[in-house]
Amino acid sequence: MTRDERSAIARAVADAEEGTSGRIGVRVVPGRDVDAFERAKREFARVGLHRHAHANAALILVAPQAQRFAIIGDRALHERVGDAFWRDVVAESEPYFARGALRDGIIHAVERLGEALRAHFMVENREAP
Repeated sequence: MTRDERSAIARAVADAEEGTSGRIGVRVVPGRDVDAFERAKREFARVGLHRHAHANAALILVAPQAQRFAIIGDRALHERVGDAFWRDVVAESEPYFARGALRDGIIHAVERLGEALRAHFMVENREAP
């Protein structure tokens, strides 16, 4: 990935998290023999998303060489959005990855996660008017 692609993804994550208590992680991993779901679970724990106080973190893991990806969410997020949400995000993101549009696929998934976070985990603005 280029620096510009990583920057675009970082901006999308910041936008998706803004005003919410949620956190989103993105990992792009090398290798042709990657079990994306198992690797996503390990990365989720490795980067500490499982310790997020609100249990509403999510991780997108893409293994381009293996042509695999996974999107997982913590307990509170999953309880709010359910299985259908995850299936929909995967189905919507898959065409991007299939045509090699890695950045666009990740950003699409991040934006969908942001919608879920805004729907269920908005935080109050504590600044005085």
